[in-house]
Amino acid sequence: MKDYEKFSDLEKKIRSLPEPDYDKKFTKDAQDIIHENLLQFASSYGKKKKRASIMKKISVGLASVAAFVLFAILTFPINEDNPSTSGSNQEGQHSEEGTTIDDKDKIDSNKNETDTILYENTEFGFTFSLPKSWGEYQIVQESWEGISSNQNEIIENGPILLIRHPGWKEEKPKQDIPIMIFTLNQWASLGKEEYHIGAAPIGPTILGQNNKYVFALPARYNFAFLEGYEEIETILENNPLQLKNVE
Repeated sequence: MKDYEKFSDLEKKIRSLPEPDYDKKFTKDAQDIIHENLLQFASSYGKKKKRASIMKKISVGLASVAAFVLFAILTFPINEDNPSTSGSNQEGQHSEEGTTIDDKDKIDSNKNETDTILYENTEFGFTFSLPKSWGEYQIVQESWEGISSNQNEIIENGPILLIRHPGWKEEKPKQDIPIMIFTLNQWASLGKEEYHIGAAPIGPTILGQNNKYVFALPARYNFAFLEGYEEIETILENNPLQLKNVE
């Protein structure tokens, strides 16, 4: 029999071995048994061959096959309770693909806590979330004036708080976040057009209200297109104003 025919016969015998069932549990003992069977097979096959050189080639080939099978078994994920779940995920070490909804919520929450700072005003009962880059912000208080519709005189006034970017400079101002503050009665009168604020034909835009005050953005507050006005729009889109009742 020619050499290639002998090796073909050996290949057929190796392929006749039972294929591992990866749907079942593989313990260390099972792996050792597979290894021992492969070695016994190699030994028994070698005894049938008279030529030492052929036996050497067979032993080398079988060692490679045994090594490949063992590598596949040892590297295949084994879990007695849930084959699809790795041990690291059981311990809470989630990969990006394995992040659960709860974990994602925690990540987003931590991210928000890390990347934002909070301005709190206890006098009027509100908080305002700012980007972390605003850490050295300033609060500048000015006032708004309400002009009567009939007599053209100032009949109402109130505070307007400017949250000012830390990079603001007099020679190069950045866009402020202006918050107008009205009492509930003042806001109701404004809604009845008993007075107006400034020359704009539209009134302030409400941000929210608590039990005593209404908070609003001035009309056309960003029409000067100062540096940073786009960032202010982004901040306001995230509903940064949170309200509390005051005594």
